[in-house]
Amino acid sequence: MVDDETLARELLMAHIAKMPHLAIVATCANAIEAKLALEKHQPDILFLDIQMPHLTGIDLLRMLKKSPATILTTAYSEYALEGYELDVIDYLLKPIEFERFFKAVSKAIEWLDRGYDLTTHSITTPAEPQNNYFFVKSDYKMVKVVFSEILFIEALQKYVRIYTTTTRIITLMSMSQLEETLPTGQFVRIHRSYIVNLDKIDSIEGNIVHIAKHELPISKGQRDAFLEWIKKKGWGS
Repeated sequence: MVDDETLARELLMAHIAKMPHLAIVATCANAIEAKLALEKHQPDILFLDIQMPHLTGIDLLRMLKKSPATILTTAYSEYALEGYELDVIDYLLKPIEFERFFKAVSKAIEWLDRGYDLTTHSITTPAEPQNNYFFVKSDYKMVKVVFSEILFIEALQKYVRIYTTTTRIITLMSMSQLEETLPTGQFVRIHRSYIVNLDKIDSIEGNIVHIAKHELPISKGQRDAFLEWIKKKGWGS
Protein backbone atom coordinates (compact mmCIF):
# COMPACT_ATOMS: atom_id res chain seq x y z
CA MET A 1 0.00 0.00 0.00
CA VAL A 2 1.12 3.56 -0.69
CA ASP A 3 -0.07 6.61 1.27
CA ASP A 4 1.75 9.55 2.80
CA GLU A 5 -0.71 9.71 5.72
CA THR A 6 -0.03 7.41 8.68
CA LEU A 7 -3.68 7.22 9.71
CA ALA A 8 -4.73 6.27 6.19
CA ARG A 9 -2.19 3.43 6.10
CA GLU A 10 -3.35 2.22 9.52
CA LEU A 11 -6.97 2.15 8.39
CA LEU A 12 -6.08 0.12 5.31
CA MET A 13 -4.06 -2.30 7.42
CA ALA A 14 -7.05 -2.75 9.74
CA HIS A 15 -9.30 -3.51 6.76
CA ILE A 16 -6.79 -5.94 5.29
CA ALA A 17 -6.48 -7.75 8.64
CA LYS A 18 -10.18 -8.64 8.38
CA MET A 19 -9.58 -10.52 5.12
CA PRO A 20 -7.45 -13.63 5.83
CA HIS A 21 -6.64 -14.25 2.15
CA LEU A 22 -4.82 -10.89 1.92
CA ALA A 23 -1.26 -10.28 3.13
CA ILE A 24 0.67 -7.02 3.25
CA VAL A 25 4.04 -7.23 1.52
CA ALA A 26 5.02 -3.56 1.86
CA THR A 27 3.79 -0.20 3.14
CA CYS A 28 5.17 2.98 1.60
CA ALA A 29 4.84 6.67 2.44
CA ASN A 30 5.57 7.99 -1.06
CA ALA A 31 5.77 7.02 -4.72
CA ILE A 32 9.57 6.72 -4.74
CA GLU A 33 9.52 4.10 -1.98
CA ALA A 34 6.62 2.39 -3.75
CA LYS A 35 8.45 2.02 -7.06
CA LEU A 36 11.31 0.20 -5.34
CA ALA A 37 8.90 -1.97 -3.36
CA LEU A 38 6.94 -2.90 -6.47
CA GLU A 39 10.11 -4.02 -8.24
CA LYS A 40 11.13 -6.12 -5.25
CA HIS A 41 7.84 -7.72 -4.21
CA GLN A 42 5.69 -7.66 -7.38
CA PRO A 43 2.36 -7.69 -5.49
CA ASP A 44 -0.94 -8.73 -7.07
CA ILE A 45 -2.91 -5.77 -5.69
CA LEU A 46 -1.76 -2.19 -5.10
CA PHE A 47 -3.57 0.32 -2.87
CA LEU A 48 -2.38 3.67 -4.12
CA ASP A 49 -2.99 7.19 -2.81
CA ILE A 50 -3.05 9.92 -5.46
CA GLN A 51 -2.06 13.16 -3.72
CA MET A 52 1.47 12.69 -2.36
CA PRO A 53 4.54 14.95 -2.26
CA HIS A 54 7.03 14.98 -5.16
CA LEU A 55 5.29 12.27 -7.22
CA THR A 56 1.56 11.57 -7.27
CA GLY A 57 0.04 8.12 -7.51
CA ILE A 58 -0.93 8.92 -11.11
CA ASP A 59 2.70 9.79 -11.86
CA LEU A 60 3.75 6.43 -10.44
CA LEU A 61 1.26 4.49 -12.55
CA ARG A 62 2.46 6.22 -15.70
CA MET A 63 6.05 5.22 -14.88
CA LEU A 64 5.32 1.52 -14.45
CA LYS A 65 5.83 -0.89 -17.33
CA LYS A 66 4.13 -3.65 -15.34
CA SER A 67 1.50 -2.67 -12.80
CA PRO A 68 -0.54 -4.72 -10.31
CA ALA A 69 -4.32 -4.60 -10.08
CA THR A 70 -4.53 -1.06 -8.72
CA ILE A 71 -7.10 0.41 -6.34
CA LEU A 72 -6.82 4.17 -5.92
CA THR A 73 -7.39 5.69 -2.48
CA THR A 74 -7.86 9.45 -2.22
CA ALA A 75 -9.89 12.25 -0.68
CA TYR A 76 -10.33 13.99 -4.04
CA SER A 77 -13.12 12.61 -6.26
CA GLU A 78 -12.09 14.80 -9.22
CA TYR A 79 -9.19 12.42 -9.93
CA ALA A 80 -11.47 9.45 -10.63
CA LEU A 81 -11.68 9.84 -14.41
CA GLU A 82 -7.91 10.14 -14.89
CA GLY A 83 -7.39 7.05 -12.75
CA TYR A 84 -9.81 4.95 -14.78
CA GLU A 85 -8.09 5.98 -17.99
CA LEU A 86 -5.03 4.25 -16.52
CA ASP A 87 -6.94 0.97 -16.10
CA VAL A 88 -7.30 0.96 -12.33
CA ILE A 89 -9.66 -1.60 -10.82
CA ASP A 90 -11.52 0.72 -8.47
CA TYR A 91 -11.51 4.11 -6.78
CA LEU A 92 -11.99 4.45 -2.99
CA LEU A 93 -12.88 7.80 -1.49
CA LYS A 94 -11.48 8.54 1.98
CA PRO A 95 -12.42 7.86 4.70
CA ILE A 96 -12.73 4.30 3.38
CA GLU A 97 -15.50 2.17 4.84
CA PHE A 98 -14.88 -1.58 5.11
CA GLU A 99 -17.90 -2.54 2.99
CA ARG A 100 -16.65 -0.41 0.09
CA PHE A 101 -13.11 -1.72 0.61
CA PHE A 102 -14.37 -5.31 0.51
CA LYS A 103 -16.16 -4.71 -2.81
CA ALA A 104 -13.05 -3.20 -4.37
CA VAL A 105 -10.85 -6.11 -3.27
CA SER A 106 -13.42 -8.59 -4.58
CA LYS A 107 -13.30 -6.88 -7.98
CA ALA A 108 -9.52 -7.05 -8.02
CA ILE A 109 -9.44 -10.74 -7.10
CA GLU A 110 -12.04 -11.65 -9.71
CA TRP A 111 -10.17 -9.58 -12.31
CA LEU A 112 -6.95 -11.42 -11.49
CA ASP A 113 -8.71 -14.79 -11.58
CA ARG A 114 -9.90 -14.00 -15.10
CA GLY A 115 -6.29 -13.89 -16.28
CA TYR A 116 -5.60 -10.16 -16.34
CA ASP A 117 -2.33 -9.48 -18.14
CA LEU A 118 -0.51 -7.05 -15.85
CA THR A 119 1.94 -6.02 -18.56
CA THR A 120 -0.44 -5.10 -21.36
CA HIS A 121 -3.52 -4.18 -19.30
CA SER A 122 -5.67 -6.62 -21.27
CA ILE A 123 -7.52 -9.80 -20.50
CA THR A 124 -5.70 -12.90 -21.72
CA THR A 125 -8.47 -15.35 -22.49
CA PRO A 126 -7.97 -19.00 -23.44
CA ALA A 127 -9.26 -20.23 -26.79
CA GLU A 128 -12.33 -21.62 -25.06
CA PRO A 129 -13.44 -19.28 -22.25
CA GLN A 130 -13.65 -20.87 -18.81
CA ASN A 131 -16.69 -18.75 -17.93
CA ASN A 132 -19.78 -17.64 -19.81
CA TYR A 133 -19.09 -13.98 -19.05
CA PHE A 134 -16.40 -11.32 -18.77
CA PHE A 135 -16.06 -7.94 -17.07
CA VAL A 136 -15.58 -4.48 -18.57
CA LYS A 137 -15.05 -1.11 -16.93
CA SER A 138 -17.95 1.30 -17.50
CA ASP A 139 -19.17 4.35 -15.57
CA TYR A 140 -16.54 3.91 -12.83
CA LYS A 141 -17.49 0.31 -12.07
CA MET A 142 -16.85 -3.21 -13.33
CA VAL A 143 -19.83 -4.52 -15.31
CA LYS A 144 -20.48 -8.20 -15.92
CA VAL A 145 -21.30 -9.07 -19.54
CA VAL A 146 -22.75 -12.50 -20.31
CA PHE A 147 -21.68 -13.78 -23.74
CA SER A 148 -25.10 -15.23 -24.60
CA GLU A 149 -26.82 -11.89 -23.89
CA ILE A 150 -24.69 -9.89 -26.37
CA LEU A 151 -26.47 -8.90 -29.57
CA PHE A 152 -23.58 -7.12 -31.27
CA ILE A 153 -20.67 -4.77 -30.58
CA GLU A 154 -20.03 -1.42 -32.26
CA ALA A 155 -16.67 0.38 -32.50
CA LEU A 156 -16.55 4.01 -31.32
CA GLN A 157 -12.97 5.19 -31.97
CA LYS A 158 -11.15 4.36 -28.69
CA TYR A 159 -14.31 2.92 -27.13
CA VAL A 160 -16.80 0.19 -27.98
CA ARG A 161 -20.54 -0.02 -27.37
CA ILE A 162 -21.81 -3.46 -26.36
CA TYR A 163 -25.48 -4.04 -27.17
CA THR A 164 -27.11 -6.72 -25.02
CA THR A 165 -30.66 -8.01 -24.74
CA THR A 166 -31.29 -5.58 -21.87
CA THR A 167 -28.87 -2.64 -22.10
CA ARG A 168 -25.99 -0.86 -23.85
CA ILE A 169 -22.53 -0.65 -22.30
CA ILE A 170 -19.76 1.73 -23.37
CA THR A 171 -16.22 0.80 -22.36
CA LEU A 172 -12.64 1.79 -23.19
CA MET A 173 -11.57 -1.28 -25.17
CA SER A 174 -10.50 -2.07 -28.73
CA MET A 175 -12.29 -4.39 -31.13
CA SER A 176 -9.17 -6.54 -31.38
CA GLN A 177 -9.13 -7.01 -27.59
CA LEU A 178 -12.76 -8.05 -27.71
CA GLU A 179 -12.13 -10.52 -30.53
CA GLU A 180 -9.54 -12.21 -28.30
CA THR A 181 -11.98 -12.26 -25.38
CA LEU A 182 -15.14 -13.46 -27.12
CA PRO A 183 -15.64 -17.22 -27.68
CA THR A 184 -14.66 -18.32 -31.17
CA GLY A 185 -17.44 -19.73 -33.32
CA GLN A 186 -20.12 -17.59 -31.67
CA PHE A 187 -18.96 -14.07 -32.57
CA VAL A 188 -17.88 -12.86 -36.02
CA ARG A 189 -16.55 -9.55 -37.35
CA ILE A 190 -18.79 -8.45 -40.24
CA HIS A 191 -17.39 -4.93 -40.60
CA ARG A 192 -14.52 -2.88 -39.18
CA SER A 193 -17.13 -1.35 -36.85
CA TYR A 194 -19.25 -4.41 -35.97
CA ILE A 195 -18.94 -7.80 -34.30
CA VAL A 196 -22.14 -9.86 -34.18
CA ASN A 197 -23.38 -12.78 -32.11
CA LEU A 198 -24.34 -15.40 -34.71
CA ASP A 199 -27.01 -16.81 -32.40
CA LYS A 200 -28.81 -13.45 -32.32
CA ILE A 201 -29.10 -12.90 -36.08
CA ASP A 202 -32.74 -12.68 -37.20
CA SER A 203 -32.08 -12.51 -40.92
CA ILE A 204 -29.57 -11.57 -43.62
CA GLU A 205 -30.70 -9.48 -46.57
CA GLY A 206 -28.05 -8.75 -49.18
CA ASN A 207 -25.24 -6.99 -47.30
CA ILE A 208 -27.36 -6.24 -44.24
CA VAL A 209 -27.61 -8.28 -41.02
CA HIS A 210 -30.82 -7.84 -39.02
CA ILE A 211 -30.54 -8.23 -35.23
CA ALA A 212 -33.35 -7.13 -32.89
CA LYS A 213 -34.53 -4.27 -35.16
CA HIS A 214 -30.93 -3.17 -35.86
CA GLU A 215 -29.55 -3.18 -39.42
CA LEU A 216 -25.80 -3.76 -39.60
CA PRO A 217 -23.71 -3.59 -42.79
CA ILE A 218 -21.47 -6.41 -44.00
CA SER A 219 -18.23 -5.07 -45.51
CA LYS A 220 -16.85 -6.50 -48.75
CA GLY A 221 -13.66 -7.57 -46.98
CA GLN A 222 -15.53 -9.52 -44.31
CA ARG A 223 -18.35 -10.93 -46.44
CA ASP A 224 -16.70 -14.22 -47.54
CA ALA A 225 -15.49 -15.09 -44.04
CA PHE A 226 -18.88 -14.21 -42.58
CA LEU A 227 -20.77 -16.38 -45.07
CA GLU A 228 -18.40 -19.25 -44.28
CA TRP A 229 -19.28 -18.96 -40.59
CA ILE A 230 -22.97 -18.91 -41.53
CA LYS A 231 -22.55 -22.17 -43.42
CA LYS A 232 -20.88 -23.74 -40.38
CA LYS A 233 -23.93 -22.73 -38.36
CA GLY A 234 -26.10 -24.66 -40.82
CA TRP A 235 -27.75 -21.66 -42.48
CA GLY A 236 -28.53 -22.06 -46.16
CA SER A 237 -27.69 -25.76 -46.21
